Amino acid sequence: MKLDKPAFAVSTKADVLTKTIKKSSQIIAIWIRTGKYKDRFPIIRSTITYEARSKLDAKYYKKRFVSVLSVPKTHTKLSVLRGVSRVQITQLLSYTKRDKLIRTQTHDFDCFRSKRTFLSWKRRGKVIYTLVNRNRKLLGIAWFNKKRLKEDKKMPEIRIYSPARGKKIERKFLEIARKDFDTVCRKLTASKNR
Repeated sequence: MKLDKPAFAVSTKADVLTKTIKKSSQIIAIWIRTGKYKDRFPIIRSTITYEARSKLDAKYYKKRFVSVLSVPKTHTKLSVLRGVSRVQITQLLSYTKRDKLIRTQTHDFDCFRSKRTFLSWKRRGKVIYTLVNRNRKLLGIAWFNKKRLKEDKKMPEIRIYSPARGKKIERKFLEIARKDFDTVCRKLTASKNR
């Protein structure tokens, strides 16, 4: 589901979010799991798109939000976000070290060996998109190279990590990231031409 201007519902009470979602399924529900309501789960678990740790975390999520991706044959919603958080960098480094498929089939270990090598790689003009579940767990990453903006085919790199493999979400994730990247490129080009 891609919305031009997404509508967010943010609350510490999961039942309030469930009622809001029942009124409109187009709303992105962010549950701030703090305080006395943190263990009161929603009536329908699939209504929650993201579980934030604080109001600041919810604000950061809204700022980075691109789209929601639904996993086929389940009620699971995943979020496609622009950029990568500190927690997700740590998860990325862990996947790179532990995932045999990533280690043997890609050159990721050269770029994602440590936080320092990752940040050095990122500074070389990468536009990053992450795929996360409602508990902030990194499930996939895609990136474009800003230096290739003028090329007709902007080919991204994409990685889907073991918890999300085989769920037929790669193509949707790639389409969402590419569409958003094209929008970003058009805005950059328009601002340069002024």
